[in-house]
Amino acid sequence: MRAAAERGLSAVAITDHDVLSGLEEAAAAAPNDLEVVPGIEMTAEWADRRAVHVLGYFIDPANAALSSALARARSLMALHVDRVLDEIRKAGGTLELQDLDRYRHRYAGGAALILGMIQRRVLVGAPPGTGWRLLRQAAYEPRAYSVSDAARLIHQAGGVASLAHPAKIKRGQPLLGTDELAPLMATGLDAIEAWQWIPGGWGSQHYLAVARDLGVLVSGGSDDHGKRAADGRMRLGAQPVPPVVLDALRERALAIRRA
Repeated sequence: MRAAAERGLSAVAITDHDVLSGLEEAAAAAPNDLEVVPGIEMTAEWADRRAVHVLGYFIDPANAALSSALARARSLMALHVDRVLDEIRKAGGTLELQDLDRYRHRYAGGAALILGMIQRRVLVGAPPGTGWRLLRQAAYEPRAYSVSDAARLIHQAGGVASLAHPAKIKRGQPLLGTDELAPLMATGLDAIEAWQWIPGGWGSQHYLAVARDLGVLVSGGSDDHGKRAADGRMRLGAQPVPPVVLDALRERALAIRRA
């Protein structure tokens, strides 16, 4: 919040992955002239078990249905982590839950397991063929909700659902067309993230046109995770978004609550 104020931002959305725990602290830390938009980024499942991230803006963090779904996601992931750690022990490797703490951005999951296996040299010492099996098992994360579930939960919490970074949905195909995104948006999403963290804003005009074709709103941001760039700077505020975009999302959220 201090960094956002220093950069002269008028608003910042907190959209942590599958957790709401930072919202209260952010609101308390923000100066009076900095609006904090309460949000979430839900890791949902799309066709062929593809992971799709759904952003929720202007949500009510106290909403019981949303909180319950997030708790279920955490429980499913904890069971997944325990199973993989057990398989690692059976293969003669050593990796414990506390070893994964250094890799977390929400709670331990597939990425933390894979990084832990690599850095603890679990794969080097595994029997032939076991390493690939462990990697595949770790990467095959459980999903607690589909994209339509995520959109519905966000709406129930009074928020607006936006498709996060569409340029990352299909590897090697950053610019998805209107026809390709139409089925995904039809699951209940209200907006597409047009301003994504792509150097120079590359791709934004394409997704603005797609949003116009589909008749949906747009969202955007720097997608800052607190990581520093090579020169030591945060990327917070590096992807400017017109104020009218936030106003439109706010109006949609109000309409959803009135419905």
